[in-house]
This record gives sequence, C-alpha cells and structure tokens, in this order.
Amino acid sequence: MGIRPAEIIAGTRYFVLLASLFFALSPASAQIPPAVYDQAVADFDQQKYAEAERTLRAALAEHPHDARALGLMGLILDGQKRFAEAETFYRRAVELAPRDATLYSNLGNHHLEQGQAEEARAAYLHSVELDPADRNANSQLAQISVDRKEGAKALQFLGRLPKKDQALPAFQLVRAQALELTGQTSSAGALLERLLKESGHDPHVAYSVGMLFAGWKDYAHAEAAFTTALKSAPGDFDVLFNLGLAALGADDYSQAGQAFQTALDRHAGDVDCLMGLARVKDALHQDDKAVEFLFQAQRVAPDRLDLLELLGKVLGKLGLYADAALAYDHCLKAHPEDDGARRERGFALARASMLTEAFQDLNWYVEKHPLDPVGWFELAAADSVQQRERALAHFERALELDPQMASARLARAILLGQKGEYSQALADLKLVLKREPDNLRAWEELGEASLATGRTSEAVSAFEKAAGLAPRDAQVLWRYTRALMRAGQKESAEKVLAQAKGLGKSPEAPPRASSASLDLGSAGNAPASISALRQLVAANPSDWRLKLRLGEELLAEHKEPEALEVLREIKTSTSDSVAFGECGRALLLAGQYKAAREFLAKAAQADASNPQNRLDLVLAVFHDAGPEPALTILETAPPEARNGDYYLLRAQLLDALRRPRAAAEALNRGIQSTPTRPDLYLQAALFMANHGQVQQMVDFLAKADRVVPEHPQLWLTRAIGLAMLHENDPAVELLTKMESLWPEWYLPYLIHGIILAYRVLPLDAKPLLETAIALGAHQATAYYNLAYVIITSDPEDVREAQAAVREALALSPKDPYVQSLAGKIAYRGKDYPAALEHLRRALELWPDMVEAHETLSATYRALGEKEKSIEELKTVSRIKQEHPGVQFAPFPTHDLLFTVDEPSSPP
Repeated sequence: MGIRPAEIIAGTRYFVLLASLFFALSPASAQIPPAVYDQAVADFDQQKYAEAERTLRAALAEHPHDARALGLMGLILDGQKRFAEAETFYRRAVELAPRDATLYSNLGNHHLEQGQAEEARAAYLHSVELDPADRNANSQLAQISVDRKEGAKALQFLGRLPKKDQALPAFQLVRAQALELTGQTSSAGALLERLLKESGHDPHVAYSVGMLFAGWKDYAHAEAAFTTALKSAPGDFDVLFNLGLAALGADDYSQAGQAFQTALDRHAGDVDCLMGLARVKDALHQDDKAVEFLFQAQRVAPDRLDLLELLGKVLGKLGLYADAALAYDHCLKAHPEDDGARRERGFALARASMLTEAFQDLNWYVEKHPLDPVGWFELAAADSVQQRERALAHFERALELDPQMASARLARAILLGQKGEYSQALADLKLVLKREPDNLRAWEELGEASLATGRTSEAVSAFEKAAGLAPRDAQVLWRYTRALMRAGQKESAEKVLAQAKGLGKSPEAPPRASSASLDLGSAGNAPASISALRQLVAANPSDWRLKLRLGEELLAEHKEPEALEVLREIKTSTSDSVAFGECGRALLLAGQYKAAREFLAKAAQADASNPQNRLDLVLAVFHDAGPEPALTILETAPPEARNGDYYLLRAQLLDALRRPRAAAEALNRGIQSTPTRPDLYLQAALFMANHGQVQQMVDFLAKADRVVPEHPQLWLTRAIGLAMLHENDPAVELLTKMESLWPEWYLPYLIHGIILAYRVLPLDAKPLLETAIALGAHQATAYYNLAYVIITSDPEDVREAQAAVREALALSPKDPYVQSLAGKIAYRGKDYPAALEHLRRALELWPDMVEAHETLSATYRALGEKEKSIEELKTVSRIKQEHPGVQFAPFPTHDLLFTVDEPSSPP
C-alpha cells in the first residue's frame, strides 16, 4: 500500500541553532569587529539574506581568513539555496578551523539541505568526534541512522542529547522508529501510544504517529491515530487520505470509503482518492463500482502504471477479459519495461480465448523470468485449454517454485479431476481448503470430486459450504441442487433450486461455451450485471466493448429493443470493422438475423479480407432470406478463403436447397479441411444424423473437440450419438463431465437418465431425471422415463409414478408408449377401468404393440374376464411370430438430437 508523501514532525531534519555560529577560536583568529559580525547575524536571523551578505562580504574583503565569518557566509548562501557558492566558504572555513565541531555540524546541515545524506553523515560524525555532545549533529545522526535502518546507532546518538530534548515529541518519534528497527516492536508501539496521550492528542503528533504505524503496517493503530488527528483537523486532506489508506489496510472498508470520499469532496478529481475508492469497492467485491472510479481516474492520469494495472485486474474479475487486455496494453505502451503487465496481458488474452497472442506474451515472460511461479501458473492455465498434459507440467513447476501457491494447487486438482485421478485431486483440494477455508472454487471442486467417487454426503456438505460463501451465485446453487438430488433430498433440492431461480437466472440453457478450462474466480467475482454494465457504459461511453457486452447481456435476457439501441450506438460512434463484426455475431447468435445482416454487411465491406465476417453474413442471410441468396454471397469468397468452415456452410445451404449429392461432397471437403467454427460443426453433425451416418458423426465430433474443446452442444450431440450406437459407458462418462461443467442445463441429466433407464438401472436414473425436470425439462420423454424408473424400481410406488405419467400424457397424449405405461401403472394401482382406457388408447395408436396387449391381458385377468385375457395372449403370440424381436420404447434420438440446437441453447 502506498503512502502519500507527508513529513513526520520529527524536526531534527532541519535543526539549525543560531547559537552554533559562535566558533571557539583563539582571539587572534577573530579579525572582524564584533559589531559588524553581530549585524550580519541579526540580518540572517530575520532572513535578510542580501543585507547580511553585503555586510559580511565587505568585512571578508578586509579579513579573508576569518573562519567564523566564512562559516556564517556559508549559512547565508544556504539560506538563498546558493549551495555551490556556500560550499567554497565552508571548505575555506574548515581549513582554517579544522577542530571546530560546530562548523562541521553546519556543514552537515548544508549537505542535508541538498539531499546528500552520506556527505552530511560524514560531517556530523566529524562533529561528534570533536564534541560528543553536539546537539545538532547527534539529533541529525539519529535520524540518518533510522533512515539507514541502523536502530542501535540511532538509540546511541539519541542518548547523547539532553534529557529535556529526548522528551520532545520529535525525538520520541525518532526513538520509536529506532526501537522498532531493533526488534522492540511492542516497546515502540507503547511509546507512540504514550506520546499520543501525553501530547493531549495534538493533531500534528497524532498524524506523525499514524504515519509511523502505517509504515509498520500496523493499520489498526494507524487508523486510530489518524482518527484522533481528524477530530482536531476535520477538513485536512492529508489526514483524510491517510486515514482512508490505514482503514483500507485494516479492512475497515466503511471508514476507508468515507474518508476517501470526504477527501475527494475537498479535492475533486484527485487520482489517489479515486483509486482508494476503487480499492475499497474491489475489496467489497463491488467490481463494477470499482471500475467506475478507475475510469474517472484514468481520464485524469491516463498513463499511470498502478491505475492501469488495477483497472486490468478489476476488468478481469468482471469477466471483461478483452477490456482487461486492452488496459494492460495501454500500460505497456506507457511503460514498456513493465514485464508484469505483459504477463497479465497474456493471461487476460488467454481468458478472452485469444490464445495465439496470449502464448506470445506468456512464453516470452517465462523465458525471461523462469523463477516466477505466477508466470508458470498463468501459462499453464492458458495451456489447459488444449494441452492439458503440458498444463499439468507447468502447474508442477509453479508448485516447485512456490509450494504454498494455492491457485496452482487448485488448478492442478481441477485438471486431475478431469482426468479421473480423483485421489490426488482430493488431496490437493483439502490442502487448499486448509490454507484458504473460504475458497469457493475449491469447495465446488471438492463437491464434484466427491460426487464422482460416490461420496454423496461429502459432496452435499461441500456444496452447502460453497452456497454459504456465495448465496447469490446461481451456478453454485445449481450444483448444490444436483448433489441434493443425488442424495435423495428432493425437498431440500427444490428449495435450493427456487433460490437459484429467484436470482433471475434461467436454468434452461447452459452458459456459452468457454475455451478456458480453468476459471479460478472466488466468491463475489460474478460477471457484471446488466445494471452494472449500464453504469460502466455511462462512465466510459467511448468503450465499444463495454457496450457490446451490455448488448449481449440484454439479448440473453430477451430485451431485444434495448439491445439493438445499444448496439446501434456502436455503429454510429466507430468505424472499427472489428466492432461491426462482433455486434453482428452477437445478434446472429441471439437469432436476430435481420439486424445481424445490417452489421455484418458493414463489417464485410470494411474488411473484405476477413473470412469470418463473410461466413457470418451468409448465415444471417440464410436465416433471414433463405438458402439461395445466402449461397450467392458465399460463392463470392476468393479461393484462399475456402477453408473447412466454408465447405461446411456450403453443405448446409446445399442441403437446404435439396441438393444432397452436392451437399455431401461439400461436407466431405469440409471435414478434411479441419473447420474451426463450432456452429458449423454442429450443423454438419446434424446433417450426418439426418442421413444415418451416426458413426461418422461421432468420429467427426471427437475430432472437433481438439479444435473447439468443451463445447456444450458438440459434447451433447456426441453423447447422443454414442448412445445411438449403444456405446453407453463413454456416453455416460461424457454426460457426467457435462453435468459438472454446466450444472444448470437439463439436457445432459435427461439423456444420462434415459440411458440408465434403458440399461434398467432405475435407482441411478431417477435422481438424474428428477434433476432434469427440476431444471426445466418440461418434455414428455422426461416424465415418461421418470414414471418408468419409478414403477420399475418400486412397483408399489403407484402414486408418484401416476403423477409423472400424468405430465407425460398432458404433453404427448398420442404417444402409444406413454398411453401403454399409463395403463401399466393404473393396473399396478388396481385402477382397472383407467388401465383399460389407456391400453385401448395405446392400441388405437399402434395395434401391434406387444407391451400394451400383455398388460391388457393381465388387466382382464384381474377383472375375471379370462377369455379376453387369453385372447390378448394369443394376439401377443401372433405379433411376435409375425414381428420377431422384443419391442421397447425407442431411444428418443431425433427429439433429443434436435433439441440440442434450440434457440434457447448456447451458441
């Protein structure tokens, strides 16, 4: 923490005794008449330096060897800051009077005035050799010794002063510093508190005491001292400012904020006060407010290093990584020697998914600073996106350099968990929590690892702790809900889920895909809210990236008119083609195709060399006007721009135009060219599924994961494909990872539950299906499978099964499987009329449904209608002869596969 420059009242620094002008010389050497000399001294005492100099120069012209007059002339010239001239007079004087202690003492003052501490010290030491009791020399040597961190010597010099001098506040302050330097911290603190009390709470003494305590990082006592000073000087800016710093250091954020704000009211626009307020808001996790103060400060001091670094840090905590990178970039332009800023720029770029640029900075940094664990940690975090083994090696290196580095240990635990190495991951997480018991992410990861290893009760406890740390973090609450569901605590889960929904967060779709595996934020560092972004835009209206972020959030909340208004402000305020492209992409992803065309056409026109702008424009035209005009635009792409993405999009357009052969040819070329865009990968996968190429789809998406890792829809599509191929174990493994990464998205739970239901694992399937429904899976297939696993696991639990199948019937009354299951459940509940109704309805929809005929036979038998029962069994036998094989409800591949690409899903 910086301290604003302010002098401690220990006035020993400029202690000059006029009495020291007497030189103990022999009478023969005192040549200037006493009256002349006294007149010069009187003028000097009244700061009439010109008169004193005239008088003395005239006298020295007649008596050039008068040492006393030469010394006085040095003092007179020092008073006029004519130090070079004064030097010659001091030198002539000490040559004439080499054993005059006072002369050397004044020579020391002369050097000290010029900041020449070593020369001053030499002169003072010469003085005390000649006169050990020299008051000025001893007092100055005491202060110089403190400055040199030589506490014992300072105490020695102070001990030579008269007792009455030692009792003065100025020297007591020096003594306190000397005591602290010699390790007598408690004695030093007691001395300062006694001095404060004995001074009658003198504001000057209180201020000086506060400065010393602050310098020792004893912020609580510093705060108390500055508070005392403020009572006598309520409007003093320096007292207010330093009170703010001390209170901030003491974690008294209310007092700190009040002090900085009052100081700012006194000095409007003061950069230090604005930064102090920003630090207070940052400490309180009110990062949106912190950024507002930093923007104000930046307008006053645009190139200030600590300001830009703090701005980058806070923007990163808000998830505004691109803006954070720009702040560090500005920092480097103003201070190219700041290697730390380059490292942090690289880390921000990595978190903004700009990996090529990120690695340039981070690799450069670790090569230059191979012993910095933070550099290795941040490089590892960037590597974790695509090179996880290399990332683990880098985390190991960071921990070798700093075994106490909790962030590296946590990151390693996350990667180990992703590899399924839970034993080491759990050990790392427990070490992190031992050192940092309030580390939110560590509790979350402990919960996930515990769930993965079957420690459900431990998982619930871990997520309960996480929810306590971040009660307004919807992501944490969704994970807690999932753990409670797994533990069978349905009522508690519903309460926690209600809390999450009460935050205004919709759990029906996952967050956007993130290319960063590790997001090591702590409690309170949630992305900026819409209201906060509005304030940030108002505070810094020239930042189009902030407006874009606001527009994206408004689109996510379906506030399209306001979003369009914000984004169109960007279009009218900048000519940056990057801005047009980013706005167009945001609108495209939100399904606002007409508005997206408006921006993307401008982006493509401004930067014709950018192939992404053209592809985005083609997609917008396709959805807005149809495939034919879109294909016309796509075909204007030059040969060098016809990459994998181009051919995948071409395949999509040709398929929409019902030209399957040409579409298949374009698809094959696209696959061979390694596309990069996840949206086009997804459409290509759905194309394959539509044409029965499920194995090719799964292989294609496995390859895609190396290019666009951890993409929710691509992973989910691959999991469905694996289930269609009956590769259930890898499908379940992938879905389990998804439930951990996107705990709020119902589809992974639903598909996972259905797979387990088909594998006749009803007890495992039930909590997954219940979680999916709680999160928004309002689909017939969800309720059907829930009813099925309930009645399968507990045939007596008719009431709960009936409630589930009732929902399925309401959503899909013409599904024979739903009607048949409803009949079976009614039969189990001995509600035979209802069973007959549902089973007959099922057979109307599908007359050869074996399952319905079998249950109908059992129902007739229960009603005593033996002949009808036998007739149904004969029908079953006939159907099985005509249609060999057992009939099961089909895995709902088509419905689920194309739910993946719903508008509510992430881009």
